[in-house]
Amino acid sequence: MAKEMELSAIQHNENDRIKAGTIEFIDEYRGRRVNQYTGARGGRHYEVEGYQFDFASVTSITGIVNKFGIPDYYKRKGIEKAISVMAQPGTQERLELSAKLKNDRARKHKNHTWQTELYEEAKSGPQDAMDIAANFGNDSHELIERLALRDIGKGQDIGHPAEQYIPIIEGFQAWFRDNDLQILASELMVYHPAYKYAGTIDLVCQHEGSAELVVIDVKTGGVFDEAAMQVSAYATALEYLTNDPVSEAWVLQLPRERPDKWDADKLYEVHKVKSIPAYHDAFIGAMQLQERLKEEAWIT
Repeated sequence: MAKEMELSAIQHNENDRIKAGTIEFIDEYRGRRVNQYTGARGGRHYEVEGYQFDFASVTSITGIVNKFGIPDYYKRKGIEKAISVMAQPGTQERLELSAKLKNDRARKHKNHTWQTELYEEAKSGPQDAMDIAANFGNDSHELIERLALRDIGKGQDIGHPAEQYIPIIEGFQAWFRDNDLQILASELMVYHPAYKYAGTIDLVCQHEGSAELVVIDVKTGGVFDEAAMQVSAYATALEYLTNDPVSEAWVLQLPRERPDKWDADKLYEVHKVKSIPAYHDAFIGAMQLQERLKEEAWIT
């Protein structure tokens, strides 16, 4: 295990996350402890009791897939940070002084200006925004987990969440009310011994009157195509562990910032994967690419 990784979650027994009398892992995989390890910047892997190798995290694998629109998002957040910095009284004078001091200390490359100083400060804008979004997403997932576990008789009350999370709760409740689904499990860690990957499913559901399962991941930001690979990997692993058919894989979008194209009264959006096998194949391709990129490409 890499030194920078810390134990971030434990699943002592999958039945702690599953509604009694519903789905079960088959005997070979039942009751295994699963540990999740996370790094400072989001790297993640899992360890499963009884296996001598690490399981790659599904989201760490899909993270290598390009997200269209993210570069523009980074630019926008950088510009917003620069505008915010310049809005403070005396900013240009402060930056000019900082540039002068750096030039005075420099033995060469005396090319610091107030604009370069502004750029250095604005560079943190995208990461600051990503950190805020990640923290909001983590807190939102915890609230949804509490709501789901309460529904299956294993959870606690959500208490009095801050106002910023009310749209997430309202969206989740509206989605649940509008669909003929019953929740069977929440925050369920699954793994695939053959492919050596693992991940955590936000929700496992079932249509009323159906034996087939639905795997759902909740997103509080944008939904990119690699999410189809993510939920397809979850679906395939769950089917492997239970022998129960998983017929659908969804993303439930409950965004922190409502997209402009949404109607004013719209609280959520559901994205359904067209083909679980096809996107699982794509996921395995991404996994193989990630392994290849770890290797030295050139003969020296």
